[in-house]
Amino acid sequence: MPATTRPARSRRARPVAGFSVVELLVVLGILIAIISSLVVGLNFASRKARVANTEFLMNSIMAGMVRFKAETGYLPPVLSDPRQMPNGNGGTAFGQVGWARDGITPPTVAGDQQNGPAYGSWNAQQNLAVQRWFSATTVPEYLLGTGDRSQDGYGVILNANGSLPADGTPGYREQPALGIRNPGQDGLWGALLDPRAGTAGNGFFGSRNLAVANANEGNTNGTAHQSVQYLKSKSLGPYLEVKSDSDIGALTGFDNLGTPQVARIGEINNFELAPKVILDFFGKPILFYRRGYLNGDLKSMDRRFSLADVIALRPQSFTAGDAIDAAPDGNGDTSASRAAVAAECALLSFGPDTRWDPTVRADPAGYNEDNMVRFGP
Repeated sequence: MPATTRPARSRRARPVAGFSVVELLVVLGILIAIISSLVVGLNFASRKARVANTEFLMNSIMAGMVRFKAETGYLPPVLSDPRQMPNGNGGTAFGQVGWARDGITPPTVAGDQQNGPAYGSWNAQQNLAVQRWFSATTVPEYLLGTGDRSQDGYGVILNANGSLPADGTPGYREQPALGIRNPGQDGLWGALLDPRAGTAGNGFFGSRNLAVANANEGNTNGTAHQSVQYLKSKSLGPYLEVKSDSDIGALTGFDNLGTPQVARIGEINNFELAPKVILDFFGKPILFYRRGYLNGDLKSMDRRFSLADVIALRPQSFTAGDAIDAAPDGNGDTSASRAAVAAECALLSFGPDTRWDPTVRADPAGYNEDNMVRFGP
């Protein structure tokens, strides 16, 4: 029999399952929430890591300060905020020789040099002088030796044709680039206690008793500042390891609060000529504070003010029994910590928000809440 065939069944198209608009929005919202949580977590982890790295850097700097003091008998001096050099002889503008490298003597305020301050006799100008008693350039100059021999008597300056100095000349002896010559009794290569006959020390860069090769090298105004003899003191440092160029910035100015303004390598044309600062892991300079001293003797201690009187170094909260009274801030707040009274020096980082308010301890904007302070030695 012939084969029979079944009639073909009609096939209906099955509906394809899909997402509704509402479901897509829900999924998208979940993805956004997950991504936002990841971003927040990564930012938090990055911030925490940079805080930890900055703390480690500040500890390393303080360890370098201790080693420097062990070799010289004193802590490095404070180098100037140019606004404190009113006569301009030391170089008070960016690009001038000595700018932010001149040494300044401690503020003179009311009180007894041995027994302590007399806050009732302090005026606003004296208090401001204490708040500005810090340096952004001391750390790289004294722990690294970032300057050439026109700044600290150490490191090669090539001849005009680019060749090395002749054997036996000061330039030939001063290698490698990092490191400094022992600054001597006053910590400023003779700039405060000038050993040259007939020259009064004033702390200016141009007064440093460096290993100059000619009468005009290392001064600020072109007049003869020939050293009596080449500087042959012991070479020191470096006391701090810098792993990359990103750790060092160039000082370019100060804002109205006294905050140092900096540039990284490649951001300005004359980076190599600018005074250097050590940057924290948030890109801001670490500030150096130290106790006052008497008559150019960095080994002495002037007790008329202490680091407790520096408002920027004060904590946001105190443990039981830790708070003491010190100089009042802009709000009349006198709270300070005992650790600051005992400290010989301090380091300050502006922290993750990269800001500070040096006029009050607890500022309304909260800039000081994340400031990082390290006392020592």
